[in-house]
Amino acid sequence: MTKKAAHFLFNSHLWNSPPNDALSKAYQELGYAVDFFAPDISQQPANQAKIKPTIYGLKWLAKNMFSRRWAQYDVFSCTSEDPIVIAGILSLLWRKPLIFLSDEIKAGAYRGDRPGYWKRLCRWAMRRASMIIVNDRVRIALQKDYAGLATEESIIVYPGCFLETPRPGDRKAMRTRWEVADGDLVLGFSGACNLTAGIDLALDSLDCFTNIHLVTQPLTLDQLNRYLLKNHRHSNRIAIQEKRMSWQESWSSMGGVDIGIAIYTNPAPQFQLMGISSNRLCMFLAMGVPVIVSKQPSFEFVEHYGCGVMIEDGEEFNAALGKISADLDTMKENALRCASEYINTEAHYRDMVTRLRGVLY
Repeated sequence: MTKKAAHFLFNSHLWNSPPNDALSKAYQELGYAVDFFAPDISQQPANQAKIKPTIYGLKWLAKNMFSRRWAQYDVFSCTSEDPIVIAGILSLLWRKPLIFLSDEIKAGAYRGDRPGYWKRLCRWAMRRASMIIVNDRVRIALQKDYAGLATEESIIVYPGCFLETPRPGDRKAMRTRWEVADGDLVLGFSGACNLTAGIDLALDSLDCFTNIHLVTQPLTLDQLNRYLLKNHRHSNRIAIQEKRMSWQESWSSMGGVDIGIAIYTNPAPQFQLMGISSNRLCMFLAMGVPVIVSKQPSFEFVEHYGCGVMIEDGEEFNAALGKISADLDTMKENALRCASEYINTEAHYRDMVTRLRGVLY
């Protein structure tokens, strides 16, 4: 009989995000089928069982935690952060291992709106997890301190990067759709679209460089900000992805991008310890796109590999654009080398499988 894993997602869009995709592959390599659970079911895995609806609250838990359906699972796992309470209690009641994919940390200025008792339950569940997966080594101490973990032995690293890099899309077709002239450069901006992610620096750079286009793939964009972008003074050089793309589609679209933006100015500790936990940074580098990043120690490797520039303000941002564009082909090659040698997804995945095998068998 095939063994089974119950994997709880913060939302259904995450079912095939890079870390979740890797954990699912690791389960399957070890002979486990995976059932996904999420509070919304707007996204569904292709050619797999549907995501099963759940609610991350104590009322739902009290009603469902003794259901015999949980007996079919041999391991419980989850992403951050709301799901850890449900998965933690179910794993305790049904005496199964708990795997925690801690790709976010809801603490400090970024703690969310959950009440104190829920946050305490989150930290309790983290402490009893058999294995915790973080996205960068610089975040290990942060997780340890946040949850009060006695040791770091249970924590491993898997970056925000696909194990199998999606194929780049048709560069010419994409740039035609974006109305980019031959010889012009495309800045890629993907993910949360706000001032702490550097969208202001990208927009201001359009004043200084007439050959720069900006392609945005916002996860969420309210009507006001969408209106402002569409009516920006350089709107003829701004392309907005209107519908949310799949993770693979977003990565493939990097085939038409020349320079990526991975800016994190939010002062909360988790945003100042990004490194290869940044999905957008991993996406750019794995697809051979050099990057402009905010100045923090966890990003120093991009300058070491010659595939990016760290900046602090708009003046440095524009200088970085000039530096990268002047040596673009070399920096693209360096981006691929950095992805292979530094991010090194395959090595992290093999470690995940080995550690997971040790927990499950």
